[in-house]
Amino acid sequence: MEHFQRYDIKKVNHYTNEYMMIIYLDDQLTEFASELDQSPTTKKNMMTNVRQILNNRYPNLKITMVKVVIGGMAMMSIPIGGTIAEAAETTSESSPQQVVQADSIYYQVKPADTLWSLARTFNTTVDQIKQANNLNSDTVRLNQQLIIPQAFHTVQSGDYLTVLAKKYNTSVDAIKEANRLTSDFTKIGQTLVIPVSINQATPQTSQTTEKPSDQQGSASYTVVSGDNLSTIAKRFGTTVDAIKSANNLTSDFLRVGQDLTIPTAEITDNTPVQQTTESYTVVSGDNLTTIAKRFGTTVDAIKSANNLTSDFLRLGQELTIPTAKTTDATTETAPTQQTTESYTVVSGDNLTTIAKRFGTTVDAIKSANNLTSDFLRLGQELTIPTAKTTDATTETAPTQQTTESYTVVSGDNLTTLAKRFGTTVDAIKSANNLTSDFLRIGQTLNIPSQNAPSHPVQQTTPEQIEQERVTFTYSVRSGDNLSALANRFDVSVDAIRTANQLKSDMLQVGQALTIPNGINAPVQAGTNTVTYTTHTVKAGDTIWDISVRYGIPQQELLRTNNLTASSMLSIGQKLTIPVHQIGVKQVVSEKHGEYLDWWTEAQYVFTIGKTAKVTDFVTGKSFYIKRTIGANHADSETVSINDTNIAKSIWGGYSWTPRAVILEVDGRKIAASMSFMPHEREYISGNGITGHFDVYFGDSTRHKDGKADASHQAQVEKAAGIGAV
Repeated sequence: MEHFQRYDIKKVNHYTNEYMMIIYLDDQLTEFASELDQSPTTKKNMMTNVRQILNNRYPNLKITMVKVVIGGMAMMSIPIGGTIAEAAETTSESSPQQVVQADSIYYQVKPADTLWSLARTFNTTVDQIKQANNLNSDTVRLNQQLIIPQAFHTVQSGDYLTVLAKKYNTSVDAIKEANRLTSDFTKIGQTLVIPVSINQATPQTSQTTEKPSDQQGSASYTVVSGDNLSTIAKRFGTTVDAIKSANNLTSDFLRVGQDLTIPTAEITDNTPVQQTTESYTVVSGDNLTTIAKRFGTTVDAIKSANNLTSDFLRLGQELTIPTAKTTDATTETAPTQQTTESYTVVSGDNLTTIAKRFGTTVDAIKSANNLTSDFLRLGQELTIPTAKTTDATTETAPTQQTTESYTVVSGDNLTTLAKRFGTTVDAIKSANNLTSDFLRIGQTLNIPSQNAPSHPVQQTTPEQIEQERVTFTYSVRSGDNLSALANRFDVSVDAIRTANQLKSDMLQVGQALTIPNGINAPVQAGTNTVTYTTHTVKAGDTIWDISVRYGIPQQELLRTNNLTASSMLSIGQKLTIPVHQIGVKQVVSEKHGEYLDWWTEAQYVFTIGKTAKVTDFVTGKSFYIKRTIGANHADSETVSINDTNIAKSIWGGYSWTPRAVILEVDGRKIAASMSFMPHEREYISGNGITGHFDVYFGDSTRHKDGKADASHQAQVEKAAGIGAV
């Protein structure tokens, strides 16, 4: 293989998933190329090496051709059949049992790969990949071989390579190759890279969610994180009601991993379908799911058309979008009539998002409004050019009522949504059967709108305060990463790192990030504010005691003051203390509680050391608890033996089963979920239990893995009167 300069794997047939391996020889090896063409032994040896590479790195790809290229010219093509796993030959030089697949620890960089996408795909960090490969920059090159670390292990007494290989489910040879070891000898204190086995790894972004079905007219689908009935219905070209009917669902609640039967519409023989393609340039905020929905295709179809091996996209990337165009030989193309619509700019808008929303282009909007730059200001009135298809036999096209799906984010309310989409609060409430103005983060709304609205275009542009860049605090949510946040707020990754003194790119859900001099700051709920006070350190003060005293997480106090857990305090030192004022939220009824997000609201209301009255939502029985610790949710304990006995009567003893409860804290009633299984550490003695139990609020997560608990979340929503439980 010393003659190989590099090689590529290229898909040659999108429908049968056939691939070709292209081998690029050194430009000076014309003599070797001639020998390769004339000598069966040379060709056989080369193919043995080729099969070894494909066996190690691409065992399940259907490789049907090997092409040899030298000096930019194809010298020969060698056909092979089946998958490499099926077609591999057993030679006397190397059999599958004898070959040590050390090469399987190497990942070969593909087009569009970056350290950020690889870290996300293999559940590691950019810094760890750089450390494992001794990289001095964040740049990677095409076909570069990288070791993907699953861990860094510091050798201790008794840590032999065989022990470590078994512990990390890898091989001794893989560890030796990753660390350039020439023997099995290790030293105590030595740090070893434990590599991911690329052949066995299951990247997080390559989950197979669509399954073929034997039943005509339906498909099987497995629910993944972020799914809801509305997005699934759009993806498969069906309706929410059809999916609920096919699966006997009585609510819109889905759980991760749930298998759904998706009813699909068949294409009849008399409706010819013409396969077409369209070119699209990736812009900020795009992902494969939104692009697939926009063009009426699927994620897999886009990935196949562009030879994508992951879901990662980069700004400016050119994509080929496959689309199916249904034609009718008896109808002619309807003429299009140019129309305009008036739109008022709101916070977060830019020309790209407005163009996508109205199905037009940035240039068309700029031309219609005589704009010389992409800058917009809040309250600015824009004329939006749109194309309306008409029927030549019809004099006037009636206005048609349509709906658009929207997922609620932090800061949204019915008034801002109505203004953004050019509708009314009552129309949104009517379309979603809402009995109150209360919205929850992640809720999917049907937004009613009208095609070709008849209201006049306003030409006046009122003087408004221009949107300025501001420094603000952002609370990290599930799925966020530094690259996505930098794009969203138009700042650099390095600027976010510097402002928050980040030593790695790992983010935690709920982590408060300072976004310096950014745009598109999320609209904050008007009733939630943060002010700052100053604490002067006194004798005996500790970071933990101060955080408990002011009711804020210890990590937030450290970040605000640029401290670490090992920092020493000095008497007289001034500390900046964030003070969160959490506004009272509207409740569904007297029986229900406020729905508060744990990370941005609930943990600042039910702080460590506070006592709350708990009322079981079903039985109405009440008892008292105290929050003693807990970061991802509230770890709490009963106050007395009497409280313990009441709780046991509700749960029937000790139980992990979550129940909907109402917590009364400082006169506020908050929706929560509680299980009653005392475990681990305790702080209150003499209360009849050993350990603490769990209390969850909106979007609380588990301590063990940092993931949401669907059963607790459902009970929180039940207590708030917004769930389907």
